[in-house]
Amino acid sequence: MNKIDYEDFYLKYRKVAKSYAYGILNDWYMADDISQEVLYKMYTMRNELNFENEKMLYALIRRAAVNKAMDYKKKSSTKHEFSCHDETASILDRRIHVNAEDQILRQEENKFMHMILERFRAEQPLNYEILIQVKFMDVSVEAVAEEFGLTKSGVNNRIYKAKRWLKEEYEKAYK
Repeated sequence: MNKIDYEDFYLKYRKVAKSYAYGILNDWYMADDISQEVLYKMYTMRNELNFENEKMLYALIRRAAVNKAMDYKKKSSTKHEFSCHDETASILDRRIHVNAEDQILRQEENKFMHMILERFRAEQPLNYEILIQVKFMDVSVEAVAEEFGLTKSGVNNRIYKAKRWLKEEYEKAYK
């Protein structure tokens, strides 16, 4: 199985690596760069990896992506890049003549939605993990059920409960 080519390997595992890197960085472009780095490193180590154990490989790629993203976030040079990006975005917004009040409301709503997701992640980490994998990373319900030792209906039930919890929290805030 070690005869897998890089493109197939990358296409199979990129969503996992990119999603977890994005969870740390909140920047899709950097998450993409980090996922490419992680997957290239894993591919160069392919002779040492067991491709038959998918669960172990997914866990290894997730851990490597999170660690690489956290390392990137710790670098001081990246903090400057993010502030420059924010400044550039604000200048561009002024050039487009966006209504400042609408922009502030959108920013506040985004911050609030992020806060709700963080609270959900803290209160229900298993449901959060299942929801993210199935709905945002396109991992099949069967694969998630196997990974967490649940039935397919158990995974679907947790997704339903997670969506309901998020909807209720959102409605509480805007009523």
